[in-house]
Order: sequence, then structure tokens, then C-alpha cells
Amino acid sequence: MSNNINICSGLLQLNYAEIKSKITNQKLFGLDVLQQYLFRFCEAIITGNNSIASQLNFYDISPSVLLYGQPNTGKTTLCYLLFNQIKEEVTNDINFYTLNVGRMLDPSLGQSSRNLEQIFKELKTICIEGTSIFLLLDELDTFCMSRSRTQEHDAVRRAMTTLMLEMDQLKLERHLLLFGITNVPYLLDTAVVRRFAIKKSMNLNLSLDYFESYIDYLNKPLNLTLTKEEIDKIYDIYQRRSFSCGDIKGLYQTLFIDSLCTEKSVSMNQLLIKAFETGFSSGEHLQALSQELSQ
Repeated sequence: MSNNINICSGLLQLNYAEIKSKITNQKLFGLDVLQQYLFRFCEAIITGNNSIASQLNFYDISPSVLLYGQPNTGKTTLCYLLFNQIKEEVTNDINFYTLNVGRMLDPSLGQSSRNLEQIFKELKTICIEGTSIFLLLDELDTFCMSRSRTQEHDAVRRAMTTLMLEMDQLKLERHLLLFGITNVPYLLDTAVVRRFAIKKSMNLNLSLDYFESYIDYLNKPLNLTLTKEEIDKIYDIYQRRSFSCGDIKGLYQTLFIDSLCTEKSVSMNQLLIKAFETGFSSGEHLQALSQELSQ
């Protein structure tokens, strides 16, 4: 069971066993370089000597990373994998926390801000004792929307301002890693985005080789073999319809269910191609949403 440092503030801890269970059978294709890049950044923050710390301070670099892109691109999974790699290769004395925004936000004027202040105060106290922290802020756009969107509640705006103030102070922290995640970066306030030291898009376009490796990986449980022509066809659809890797896995979920529940008069290969042609694409959905919001 997850441990709550402060259930009212919405700060939740996931223990190592929970993280391991979340990454079991999870493979991210095409993100190896990004994972190693972020791992080296986190390693430098946690283990860096005084010289590195001085350079980080000189360039106003905070231990913060923003991952953005359409849903189902593996942003949260990448954070779990990074935490696991840090714990295994850098320090065992690191804990994973995430923020339940629904619990943190409070309709009472100023309470959301106080909740955030309390969260960072508790985490910094833990860091003083030498323990490192991996803090995940999922759905960052929930309370960090652009200030031009005047319909936002004042309590939400206050919470965003508090977050920015806390991020400014993170430049002095060597044991608190902050990762923010959003599916809709164009809604985030520019001042919030600017405060993240690293900003990386997760809208990955797999090369044909990576795509074929991912399809082979998903085909194995179904004992499914595709011809070169079929691979090329679904790869073309993948690019045209802006599928994410998570979308593709969702297509395979449907394919597996269909294989259990429908007559076998249609081949699995045909069902897969049909799924690629007609299945849901979060990329297409976000494009339509963006156009709707811009009108």
C-alpha cells in the first residue's frame, strides 16, 4: 500500500515494490538515448562535487525536467524507469513521490498554496537527512495553465505562483529531483515552462527499424507473423495517423480481445491492419482539440 506523508496535501509515496510492479513487462522503444540523457543529469545532480554544484548555481540550473507530448507516449513509465535506474545504479537511499492534484487543490482561498508549501517543506526536510527525492507532478496543466486563460480560479493561480517560487528555490537542492508531465504543453504558462531546466518532447516518431522491433515484441504473445508488405503498410498508417506507442499497444489490446471473442473467419493479420486503419489515435484527437481551442 502507498504511504501518505500528508494525505490532506495530496503527497503520495510509492514504495520500490510498487514501482517495480509498474515497470514489469513495460518496454519503451526508441527512448534509450533520452533515458540515458536524463539519467546522467539526475546522477550529476545527486552525486556532483562542489565544482559541479557551483556550475549548476552559476547557470541557474534547477534539478527539474518537463516531459511533454500526446498521451500514451510513455512519460510516466519513463519516470518509473529512471527512478529504478537511479536506485539501482546511483543511490539506494531515494524515494519516489507523486502529487495527487485533486487532493492538493482546495476551493478555500489560499489553501492550495499552503498545501504546496507544506509538500515542499516536508520533502526538503527529508533531503536534509541525506535522502534523495524523486517527485513526479503529473497532469501539470491542471493548475499551471497560461495566465491568459482568465476563467481560471484564483486558488489555482495562487497554487501556480507558489510552485514557481518553490522551483526557484530548488536551485539550491541537490537531492530533490522534480519531474513535471503534461499532455498539452501549449496550455502551460510560459513562466512555469521556463523554470524547468530540461524540456523534452515525447512525441516520438519511430524509425522503421524501431517500429518493426516494437511490432515483433507485441506479436510474440499472439504468435503473429507479418510480411514485409504488411509491416510497411501499418508503418505508413502509423505515421499518417500520428499514433503513439501507447496507441499501438491499445490496438493490440483490442486485437487480443477480438481473437478471444470473435469468429476466426478473418485472419489476425487482417484484423491488425483494420485496427490500424480505424483505431483511436490520441495524436489525431489532440490535433482536433488544438484546432477547437484555437477557434
